Amino acid sequence: MAYVVEVEQRFQAVQGLPSPIRAARGLPPIAGGVTVILRAAVAFEDDQLTGRGWFFDTDAATQTLEECCERLAGRVWTELFEFRPTFELVARDVFRELAESIPQLAYVELRDDSFGTTTRYRPSA
Repeated sequence: MAYVVEVEQRFQAVQGLPSPIRAARGLPPIAGGVTVILRAAVAFEDDQLTGRGWFFDTDAATQTLEECCERLAGRVWTELFEFRPTFELVARDVFRELAESIPQLAYVELRDDSFGTTTRYRPSA
């Protein structure tokens, strides 16, 4: 792959899972959720560039990410998903959702900006 273009959106999320580490330290659950950055990357080759010098419309991808983030920020994740919403499983679910409308999606990242951790989902070859 010659190019990887990333688009990202920031939102507030409430995961809704208890933290055994916080509980063991006598700390309360995180109030108000965490700041999350959703990043989606598209990979493509030189020969896929159009005459205008680009492969895909980043404005359209940004709009798709905005819609996804609205859904993820709209409810507590334990209520939104039928599975246990770890960042790993949510990243995989988001990848599958976005892959339907973003061609050649290479990976999806969820960055928990409040705690400084990043989870990347890239499907196996």
